[in-house]
Amino acid sequence: MGTRTIGVITKVDMAEPDMAVHMLTQNDYPLHLGYIGVVCKPVKEKAGRTSHEILLSESQYFSRHAEFQQPGLQVGVGTLRRKLVRVLEESMRRSLSSLVDAVRSELEETKYQIKVQYNDERVSPESYMAESLDTLKQSFKAFQQQFGKPQLRAEVQRWLESRVMDVCAELYWSNPEIGELGNHVTRSRAAGWWADIRTKSAQVAATAANVVSELLAADTAKEQKGPQLSKVAATETATRQSAGTSSTKSKGGNGGQAASEWTDENDAYWDHQLDRASALLTKSGVGRWTTQMVVDLLMNNVMALVDTEPFVHHPDTREMVLSFSQAILRNKYHSTVDQVENTIKPFKYEVEIEQHEWAKAQKRSGALIDNEVRLCRQALTKLRSSTPKKQLQQAMQFVAMADKRGLDPIAVQVEMARRHAEHSATSSEQAPKPEASAADPAAQAPTQPVENGESDGGNLDDMAYAQYSPRLLRRAQQVLMIQDRLSILHLRRKALASSACSAVENKRFCPEIFLDVVAEKLAYNAVMFINFELLQDFFFQFPRELDSNLYYGKSLQQTRDFASQNPRIGKQLVLLERRQRLELVMSRLEDLVRQQAVAETGGYGRSRPPTRAQDSPFSSIRSNNSGRRSSPSF
Repeated sequence: MGTRTIGVITKVDMAEPDMAVHMLTQNDYPLHLGYIGVVCKPVKEKAGRTSHEILLSESQYFSRHAEFQQPGLQVGVGTLRRKLVRVLEESMRRSLSSLVDAVRSELEETKYQIKVQYNDERVSPESYMAESLDTLKQSFKAFQQQFGKPQLRAEVQRWLESRVMDVCAELYWSNPEIGELGNHVTRSRAAGWWADIRTKSAQVAATAANVVSELLAADTAKEQKGPQLSKVAATETATRQSAGTSSTKSKGGNGGQAASEWTDENDAYWDHQLDRASALLTKSGVGRWTTQMVVDLLMNNVMALVDTEPFVHHPDTREMVLSFSQAILRNKYHSTVDQVENTIKPFKYEVEIEQHEWAKAQKRSGALIDNEVRLCRQALTKLRSSTPKKQLQQAMQFVAMADKRGLDPIAVQVEMARRHAEHSATSSEQAPKPEASAADPAAQAPTQPVENGESDGGNLDDMAYAQYSPRLLRRAQQVLMIQDRLSILHLRRKALASSACSAVENKRFCPEIFLDVVAEKLAYNAVMFINFELLQDFFFQFPRELDSNLYYGKSLQQTRDFASQNPRIGKQLVLLERRQRLELVMSRLEDLVRQQAVAETGGYGRSRPPTRAQDSPFSSIRSNNSGRRSSPSF
């Protein structure tokens, strides 16, 4: 019994030496590893026959008494230490082979996982952080090469062109007199050849009259039937000639009258409209809007860069990148706005236009009108496809009728529904009364609508009642509005293509072209300072802020935490660290096996057991690990 137990008897000095020796050698409770007696504290004993006491250490105490000098008797802390080391070494020696096999198997499995999952790729927290930053820098450099001054000018130009369309829609396309302006432009184009057409028409009419008179004179000698038919033909010919002449005169007269109605007051009015449009474009905060547009564009691209691999796994780093990007742009925002406003300030008072600039703007404005037409048609198709055709046409007729009376269609529908409900209720109440005669006006008065519709500010009596939902009426209003806009756009496209809009002097008749020229000049001057003050400075500072905030000054623990946020890299790092520790343990075990073999053969091929703890193969491992705080774990 007790094959793995050591009996330790403490405070042996408290008993008599004979009694202590008996306890250490007794066989009442035998143990395979025996008993060891120790003294933990210094022992106080009398010096000879005197009353003085002296302090004895453990070794002095055991050497002072001869009873503890018997062979085979185990006493002292040193003896206990040596025995424990020897027992531990024997246990390790017996389990060494199985331990080596277990560590080797675990090491092979770890290497296999690294090879299969990661293709023996070497990675460390420092290399992963450096590669991540390099990837971000390369993506940012690619964006920098793709987004230069031409691309910036195109973006600003596109924004200003949309602003031009808004100004035209506000001051021109919604103006009731825009049709008169378009007719005047197209009429001035036809004024040159319209007089020639009238002259030629008069000559043709005179020639036809002479031919008819000659034919009538030649038919007088023929039969009665023939002259009658000739007279009928002559009458029809004269009627057609007179009709054509009258229509020609009416067209020519109307054209001359309309042309004569255009006065200097009209020119002054449209000049004033053009000045208003130019002011709306140049004094609408172009510096602030264009700078903010570029800032938003840059921030959107930075967000796109950090929303991809590998920064999708690092939310804190992503927020840090966005934070210092916003700080860079914020520091340059106000100075850029001021510079842009200063450079476009002359265009707020005067805009000089060359003929070649006007010609280019004429083509661009035509393309913008065509794009507006395309968008209107798409919106019209979408509205028509989402509503039944017959219901939409009826609702459009109802809305048009209400608009002619200056009424809100939805309010009219509500009022008519109320009247219809009152009329139905009154009719149902009077239906069971057969004695009510037709001559009784009081019985029939409720069936009549409200007289003249004075209660809602318009006449609703002649408008047929139909149940239209407010949603359907709003769609009908949108369709009518888009149709009106399409007709105006077609008129303006025709006017822009006319010869009158080919000259800079007629800019009052072609505001779209003039505003497009102004937008181009504003974009060119604004981009110069935005590119210098904001864009180039951002491209210069971003990589440096990236290094200073994310790379330099990071501790090893912060680098490891950054790499561990990526699940794939974190698992790979765990496997690599496990392999490194297993390799270290395996090398130590192999050294231990070699030392054990040397110790068993005595270095000369003779087998002898170790006689002392210092001769054990494990003594070198103890001495190597004595200065270490902890051994590697796995």
